[in-house]
Amino acid sequence: MLAASGVAKTFFGNTVLSDFSIGLADGTVHALLGHNGSGKSTFVKLLAGFHSPDKDSGPITVDGNTLKPGNPDSSRAVGIRFVHQDLGLLNELTVLENLRLGLHSYRTNRLRKIDWRDERRRARHELDRLGLAIDPERRFGDLSAVEQTEVAVARAIQDEDRVRVLVLDEPTAALPDAEVEKLFTVLRHVRGRGVAVLYVTHRLEEVHAIADHVTVLRDGRTVGSATTEELSRTDLVALIVGDQRARDAVPAPRGGGDGEPALELVGIAAGDIEDLTLSVSPGEIVGVAGLVGSGVHDVPRVLNGQLTPRAGHVAVGRRRIKLRDPHHARVRGLVVLPSRRGDKLIQDMTVKENVTLTSLARFFRGGRLRHATERTYVNGLVTRYGIRAASIESPMRTLSGGNQQKVAVARSLQSEPTVLVLDEPTQGVDVGGKSDVLRLLRQAADDGVAVLVCSSDLEELEQVCQRIVVMRRGRAVAELAGAAITRPAILRECYGDD
Repeated sequence: MLAASGVAKTFFGNTVLSDFSIGLADGTVHALLGHNGSGKSTFVKLLAGFHSPDKDSGPITVDGNTLKPGNPDSSRAVGIRFVHQDLGLLNELTVLENLRLGLHSYRTNRLRKIDWRDERRRARHELDRLGLAIDPERRFGDLSAVEQTEVAVARAIQDEDRVRVLVLDEPTAALPDAEVEKLFTVLRHVRGRGVAVLYVTHRLEEVHAIADHVTVLRDGRTVGSATTEELSRTDLVALIVGDQRARDAVPAPRGGGDGEPALELVGIAAGDIEDLTLSVSPGEIVGVAGLVGSGVHDVPRVLNGQLTPRAGHVAVGRRRIKLRDPHHARVRGLVVLPSRRGDKLIQDMTVKENVTLTSLARFFRGGRLRHATERTYVNGLVTRYGIRAASIESPMRTLSGGNQQKVAVARSLQSEPTVLVLDEPTQGVDVGGKSDVLRLLRQAADDGVAVLVCSSDLEELEQVCQRIVVMRRGRAVAELAGAAITRPAILRECYGDD
């Protein structure tokens, strides 16, 4: 039903997919596995027409029809439908309205108005055929997480006669274990109707529960493809991790780690976090690693006051604190730098304005902003942190991703924090910029700052951290230190052996 052969995709000289091949049969669920950065998301975006493959890439066909590169309309025309992790549906609308949103296929009555009675009947039929007892008139935002995902599946395949392939990208990441089987029941209905399902997931236990076939990606290449009966959980972990040996890591800072903790999280439960205890001492860099849904990226949200813990406490310098917002955290010596997805830089403002945005008070004298003093200060930081920009008056949008991140780090450190927390600090940054950012983190640790890095980039964690806490299903399940920190070791703890 879906065949891809020799697919290749390169971004700015970085090969993401190389000679990748996969085949899906109709009426089957095919799991696609691989660690972060393996190329799974890129392949999904190629199917959606969001990205175009390289010119020398092999073809992608659906039921014999060739997918036009970089064309979302072609993706829909050949019968590919998607349920993304972010469902893209609207909480304020009803289930019925979300099902019909954007389809432009309403039935109208003699007055050329939407025949809502008929629309409700059609919606009820579409939900019933998947075994879903959901009222079409219910507000979407009032549904449980699994019900919302079920509605997204129903919406994706409602024009059933045209659907050939259904792609689900991490559909259970936000679902509690007890709800996952409900979604699987729906997928079995979809499979039974002859649709080929591409199931992208990190959760190995789900593969044998729902998938008929599995393909594993590593470093952009297919490293294994077989029926689920032929591959055990141990086999899957081995394919995902590979037999790579850790390369000689860039030496991490060795000072610190012996004194009183600068930051402590004790028994924290918040968002996807169920139970997390960790500490970071002055001069130490500690990493937090985990798969999607493990709770890793809720740690920074707790520490900048965006997410209130339902259990446990946070302490800075042995003093318990309650965090209400990022400013409240900052005045207590705790600075959180969000990922590039977060709001941390204003693209239309200059480098200078972004650097001093949170510290303008220091440049006021006699009620006036001393521009010369501000410029001198910022020029000093630009030199110190190796920020490459035509001028400190250049708009932030003109800087590369790596240099933008260095600006964000410089702004964070100028307040002389006790603790610096970073979420995906090198996300979207090129190799050279990545090295520069990691160097700044080591420099901050050498200056006595306690640094906590939450990241999905295992190479980054391996290079810069003295200790790594691994999370799985919202809990800290392992701590690696020193020579034990290798990418294979981190991955094995992420996936577990249960």
